[in-house]
Amino acid sequence: MDRKRWFYSWMGLLGLVVGMGVAHAQPNPFLASVRQQLREAGRAVGGHGYQLSHDPFTGKLRPREAEFVTITLRAGINYIIVAVCDQDCRDMDLRLFDENRNLIDEDISRDAVPVVAVTPRRTATFRIQAIMSHCAARDCLYGVGAFAR
Repeated sequence: MDRKRWFYSWMGLLGLVVGMGVAHAQPNPFLASVRQQLREAGRAVGGHGYQLSHDPFTGKLRPREAEFVTITLRAGINYIIVAVCDQDCRDMDLRLFDENRNLIDEDISRDAVPVVAVTPRRTATFRIQAIMSHCAARDCLYGVGAFAR
């Protein structure tokens, strides 16, 4: 997918910038980093006509744990769903399932910024599975953002 390649390239640069710019005065710099990465993801896809379509979700997972986020996606709208994670995260994966539990898209590459995309044929409830494949700490914070155009 061309969108994924473009997004991965941009997020690689973002990782360097965000990693250097985390403020130490904030109560939780790891959560602040996740939120900042989601804002930056929004800026990146915003240049291609995408806007944040749902409230971002943030959570915490231990290594090899997974969590589902439920989201309603509208028919005919192009969506990019992005997950980001904190500085201790080494590999995060993302899977997208439709209302019948069919796998629609997945990003299980060895990276910390998985991206999935879908244009639903009908409005339905989808399930996003966030998987913390590798975290260097006891647990890692992560965030999921859905962007539409």
